[in-house]
Amino acid sequence: MRRSPSCIALVAVALALPLSMASAQEPQKVLMFVLDGSRDLHLMLTEEVGVMKTMIEEAGYSVEIATAAGTLMEAGDARVQPDLKLTDVDASSYAGFILPCMAPAPGTPVPSEAIALLETAVASGKPIAASRGSVALVAQAGGVVGKEYAYEGEVDLEAEPEFRGGTYRGTGVMRDGNLSTAGICPLASRGLNLPDGTTDLTRAFIESLNAAN
Repeated sequence: MRRSPSCIALVAVALALPLSMASAQEPQKVLMFVLDGSRDLHLMLTEEVGVMKTMIEEAGYSVEIATAAGTLMEAGDARVQPDLKLTDVDASSYAGFILPCMAPAPGTPVPSEAIALLETAVASGKPIAASRGSVALVAQAGGVVGKEYAYEGEVDLEAEPEFRGGTYRGTGVMRDGNLSTAGICPLASRGLNLPDGTTDLTRAFIESLNAAN
């Protein structure tokens, strides 16, 4: 039996529809939480934040940057405009969370919203990555319990009890399940003459994101 042209056209549209819907699907989002201060803002924006963002986007994910203030971060020719304030973050909207070190000055306060967000992220089981000082934030949120982790150095558990339950594995990049950590950021790399872990940390994070899909 001969099909009418209109019938053939309807079949063609039905066959093409799933492909067009798939091509229009938005990439999964990753949240990058960036501390507002740094001892070398230009270096950390270009060689840490910028490197992480580029690698994650090239892997097929989108990156949204959140800071406590939500204001422009600028140093020389390096400019990063956060997408949102930390208080406006809906953790359930993201496939994973990555925290650059940013090399803040000693004693820089950490917003309570950051720890609350990380506690939600840890409870969700979604991939988390943290570099150097930010590993301590993940530890405060309970994220290193039962995990092997990298950090800036051996931990004094009396001074930093939040690391109890985890196992320190040096300053190199460590991936344990959905947690990826590194002990050397760009600024520490220059000061200590050790390899910067930014690229390898981000690669491990992307592997965790891909494995979770």
